[in-house]
Amino acid sequence: MILVTGATGLNGAELVRKLSARGVAVRALVRNANGTNAAKSAELSRLPGVQIAEGDMARPDTLVSALRGIDRAMLISSSDPTMREVQ
Repeated sequence: MILVTGATGLNGAELVRKLSARGVAVRALVRNANGTNAAKSAELSRLPGVQIAEGDMARPDTLVSALRGIDRAMLISSSDPTMREVQ
């Protein structure tokens, strides 16, 4: 299974859709699955082979369950001054 960070963003969502279409198991990491990203998270969760995991790259304690069973990760993040430290 591959973890895609930034899964509700433009590039992340497109990657999740393409991986799903190819039959690749994907876990989509989203910061706020029930709040500001609820609609996008719901749309992604309906794709075959896609799981939603809530977590924040800036808060490593929220990533434990998101990383369980992951073989690979695609890190997609915004251009934020803390991007390097977060990744």
